[in-house]
This record gives sequence, structure tokens and C-alpha cells, in this order.
Amino acid sequence: MSAWKEIRQQALQRDNRTCQVCGKPNSAQVHHVTPRSKGGKDELSNLITLCGKCHMVISPVPEWLLTKLWEIQPDEISGERERILHRIDELMININMHY
Repeated sequence: MSAWKEIRQQALQRDNRTCQVCGKPNSAQVHHVTPRSKGGKDELSNLITLCGKCHMVISPVPEWLLTKLWEIQPDEISGERERILHRIDELMININMHY
């Protein structure tokens, strides 16, 4: 197994395969809190499990696609994005205290 696959599995196991923002079970997307493009590492302390919806909202996805796929109204996207990012910040403080 590659190093990325192994650390990804560790993040999923740590988070019980549950979205750490909304609590959706059986979530399988692992998000880099600090993107690799900005120096983020493939380390457990930089990874968090998200569901597809929460991951897409904070990713650079066109707003029309979020509206179509997740039925998020255009005027709600900015607030939803801020809420998710704030929750991730809170969770990362807790994760970094333990790892």
C-alpha cells in the first residue's frame, strides 16, 4: 500500500468514516486542511474526513454546480463555506492536541 493510501486510511479510521463537520456516516473523502499546493503535508495532523457535500462546498467548485448537486441556494454558499471552514478550524485544534 502506498504511503498516501495508508495515511488516508488512518484518517478515515480515526474519524470513524464520519464527516467531521456534519456527522454524516460512511464518508470517505479525506481533506487536506492546508493544501499540498500551499505546503501542506500528507500527515494525520493535516487531514480530516468529510462527506462529499462538505468537501465540495469548501473546494473551488463553481457555485452553480453546488446549487445543482446539493440544492444550496447561491446566497447561502458563502455562509455555508464559512461555517464549514470554522468547524474544521475547531476540529483541527482538537486533532493537533492528540497527534
